[in-house]
Amino acid sequence: MSSIYERKAEYWARDLADRGFEQAVKAGLDALGWAYQDNTSAHDRPDLYIFRQVRGERVRVALELKEKRQPYRQRWADAAGVPERELLVLDEVAVRKLLAWAPRAALLFWDGTQTGPPYVLFTIVDLLCVPKVRVQRPIALNTSRLKAKWLLDRRHGRRLPDLGGALAVLARYVDAEMWDDLRRVEAHGAFVGEKVVTL
Repeated sequence: MSSIYERKAEYWARDLADRGFEQAVKAGLDALGWAYQDNTSAHDRPDLYIFRQVRGERVRVALELKEKRQPYRQRWADAAGVPERELLVLDEVAVRKLLAWAPRAALLFWDGTQTGPPYVLFTIVDLLCVPKVRVQRPIALNTSRLKAKWLLDRRHGRRLPDLGGALAVLARYVDAEMWDDLRRVEAHGAFVGEKVVTL
């Protein structure tokens, strides 16, 4: 039986002090002249709201930011059935925060363990459709409870070599490609290792 993971006060202080990825994304948005609202200190909203003009209308895009700073424990990879180098772990609550802003909602991972493209972008449609393993683990935060995680394969996202490219793909998706995803009759994507049965 796994032990309860206790979130200590000093962990929060460390997380709040190390915001390099968030700062880089905001600097990238500033460089592009994109308007945004910074929610990174809020626990109940996506990290950023980005405002864009799409077909003459101002729209809000919700963007959640996540990092993989070091390799995960092998038990996570075993549970996912995915090689550790391809594994990304996501709190389920992060996805639920994006749902209110669907379909203009996305997740951007920065994978600091990679020698290849470190940025991985998932739209909310991707997150709905990709194969995933859902797990939970006990935590102690005021009271003991279970925290849900999604184990994702980074190969199922849009892997990008730099932040500028990631933001460009996000803009192209929101500006033009999103409606194709929503209206498509065929299955969304062909995913590594997935077998889809045709009846």
